[in-house]
Amino acid sequence: MDSQTRKRLQLIAIMLVFLAPMVVAFALRLADWQPHKLRNNGVLVQPPQALAGDAPRAQRDAAFAWKDGQYRWTLVLIAGPGCAAACERTLADAEKIWSLLTQKAPRLRIAALGVEATPARLDQYPRIDFVESAAAPLQALRPAAPDTVAAAVVDPAGLLMLRFEPGYDPAGVRQDLSRLIR
Repeated sequence: MDSQTRKRLQLIAIMLVFLAPMVVAFALRLADWQPHKLRNNGVLVQPPQALAGDAPRAQRDAAFAWKDGQYRWTLVLIAGPGCAAACERTLADAEKIWSLLTQKAPRLRIAALGVEATPARLDQYPRIDFVESAAAPLQALRPAAPDTVAAAVVDPAGLLMLRFEPGYDPAGVRQDLSRLIR
């Protein structure tokens, strides 16, 4: 092989080294593939729906509002009819999510919508605000099946951002919240 052919092959090899990643990235983009680590576990609400106009009533905090002046995100648990064993387990999971956020935990508040605030529940779940709200976007997420709970995430500006269907994975909710709360 003469030197001119060898130099041409070297040039082609260098071009392939730089073009191959771009070709692979383009093919992955066409296939609509995304790394699992970058995907939300919840469903993104498009467009985000405003809840700030709604005036919710909370059992503990009389000044509860969806738009939070302390810049906290809100995890809303939306219960279906009749809160029984699965509903109680979801309330306990929400408290666990708050605890697992460690340093970010003060930037999260938890609200339970459609769950009766009995004195036992108020004592058992001190971090959960039991709320009554007529906000249409939240009411649309209310599950029809008894003893089921859906969840939603509301940003500090009072916008409904993410929703989780009944039977969601609490670890996925924690993962999404840890990405959102900085």
